[in-house]
Amino acid sequence: MTNTIVMKTASVGECGTRRSLRPRLIPAPGATLLVAPHATPAESEAALEALRTFRAAGRRVIWCDASELADSPHVDLHAWGARFVEDGLADALIVSGHGSRELAMAARDAGLPVGRVVVCSDDPTARNLLNDSLVPGDTVLALGISNASCDKLTERLASRFEVESVAA
Repeated sequence: MTNTIVMKTASVGECGTRRSLRPRLIPAPGATLLVAPHATPAESEAALEALRTFRAAGRRVIWCDASELADSPHVDLHAWGARFVEDGLADALIVSGHGSRELAMAARDAGLPVGRVVVCSDDPTARNLLNDSLVPGDTVLALGISNASCDKLTERLASRFEVESVAA
C-alpha cells in the first residue's frame, strides 16, 4: 500500500524559498514517520490534518517537542493538547520541552488514557521510549522534532526490527 501526502506550501519567505507546511513522509522499519520539524501554529495545524487523513494501519502516535509551539505568541497549549486527540486522532502522546506538561494534561482531559500520555525530560529520552514502544503499523507524527532525531529513530527501528525478525 502506498501513502501519498499532498504538500501545501507557505508563501515565499524572506529568502525567496517556499517551506512546506505539510509533514515529510519517511517510511521506517515497522512504522511510518510524518516529520514536521517546526511546531509553529500553522505547521502544527497542517501536521494534524495530515495525521488525521493518513491511512494508519496501527496506532497514531504524536511525538512532540512543545517548545516552539509554547513560545509562539497567543497560543493556548491546553487547546492544542485537546486538538492532538480530537483533530489528530492520537492514540498516544509523547512530549518533551517547554510547555509539555500543559499539552499532556490537556490530552488527558480530552480523553487520552493516562498510560498513553508521557512527558519526557528531553528528546533522546522520548526517542528511546518511542523505539521501545512502537509496534509494526504505527504512524508517528514527529512535531517540532529535528530531522536528525527522526533519522536516529529510523536507524534504531531498523536495528530493532531486524533483530526481532532474525529472532523469530
